[in-house]
Amino acid sequence: MAFGFGNSEILDVLTAYNDALWPAPAALSLGAFAAVCLALFRFPARDRLASGLLAALWLWSGLLYCYAFLARLTPLGYAFAFLFVVQAGLIARVGILGGDIRFWMNNGSRHLAGILLIFYSLVAYPAVSALLGHALPASPTFGTPTPVTIFTLGMLLLTRAPWPRILFAIPLLWAVVGTYMAVETRMREDLALLVAAALVLTMTPIEDDPDATGVAG
Repeated sequence: MAFGFGNSEILDVLTAYNDALWPAPAALSLGAFAAVCLALFRFPARDRLASGLLAALWLWSGLLYCYAFLARLTPLGYAFAFLFVVQAGLIARVGILGGDIRFWMNNGSRHLAGILLIFYSLVAYPAVSALLGHALPASPTFGTPTPVTIFTLGMLLLTRAPWPRILFAIPLLWAVVGTYMAVETRMREDLALLVAAALVLTMTPIEDDPDATGVAG
């Protein structure tokens, strides 16, 4: 399947998005950083607050990137917007209303992988994008689907059992779709989606880890 657009077309969409909404895309990084701080350190209601920030990122990406800008290029933008809004709703339902997203401190490999994915999405991704010649405003700033997905998968690696597995479905689906799109549009910085998906699939046990369920964090 071909998406029907290439590198220049997707860069035009990114330019329009950044020109119209700047500096909001940059400010989203601060919101994401706040979510990381909430996840790593003890704050009152930190799990629900961090979940709320995650849900907001997916809602933003779905409505203000996929629906408002990407859909001008391809009708698939509407489908992507729907998926991202659904993911925002799932995070809100599971994490805010249900309180079933629980972050914790751990020095194991799963936790380290989560930190690395978060670092890539917030710091390395824009640096790699610039090195590949995608300078502002024609660059995928934070708030577009790929960095939001990588960031979310990193955050999910910082959670403890029992894991709400439904929250993994759409990010992993986007990892597949986004990788295919990255190849089609030559957005090589997005190929990190494959690494993020592989880390999540290999480091999240099929069964809930009984040692993690009782760890205070």
